[in-house]
Amino acid sequence: MTLETRMARAAILARLRQSRPEFDEALSAPESPLPVTRLSAAELNDSEALLARFRAEVERLSVTFQHVPDSESALDALLAVARAQSAQSALLWQNLPIYGVQEALQSVGVQPIVPQVGDAARHDIYRAWNDVPLGISGVDAAFATTGTLVLATDSGQGRLPSLLPPTHVALLPRQKLFPRLEDWLLTYGAQTLMRSRSVVFITGPSRTGDIEMQIILGVHGPKRLHIIVFD
Repeated sequence: MTLETRMARAAILARLRQSRPEFDEALSAPESPLPVTRLSAAELNDSEALLARFRAEVERLSVTFQHVPDSESALDALLAVARAQSAQSALLWQNLPIYGVQEALQSVGVQPIVPQVGDAARHDIYRAWNDVPLGISGVDAAFATTGTLVLATDSGQGRLPSLLPPTHVALLPRQKLFPRLEDWLLTYGAQTLMRSRSVVFITGPSRTGDIEMQIILGVHGPKRLHIIVFD
């Protein structure tokens, strides 16, 4: 940038600052932060009410929700999704919150693929997995007030299963359901953020409104999100 260009830029910015109106009616910052999302007394004190709030939020986002009593039932529900999708393969985390997923998938004719991607062959591998219909992951945390899932990248917990296939199944242990983001940060969230290379926040299927302001699902990621909560 030449001296003349810098001087012209400075002059333009100075004029903009001078013409900026004052905000006489602007509110002062609160003494303490206020929660963005609200919870009823029942939702704060009753786990069933909190789960019901989570279900209402995710279904409003076009998510398929299931609540089952235990991990064995969660595995059965997962296999039912695989059959419904006529899946022949699935990308999945190695570290899932229920046991025996890979063996169970193989028993119904679904090839489990735990992504291991090296820089040299990254694009070739992505193309090879382009037609995999199903992604399976665990969940590090979920927030009832927004229907948001937290997925932390870690060893055996890559991002591809939740990003690449058109259907993403998230296995959520009920004890990882928190009222809101703030509650998670005050307990396990800070440690999760520090240890992980990246943390993904997922609120419903991938969606965009860029085309004529119409909401379209599945443009930048999974078109379908299926959450299985188990006790």
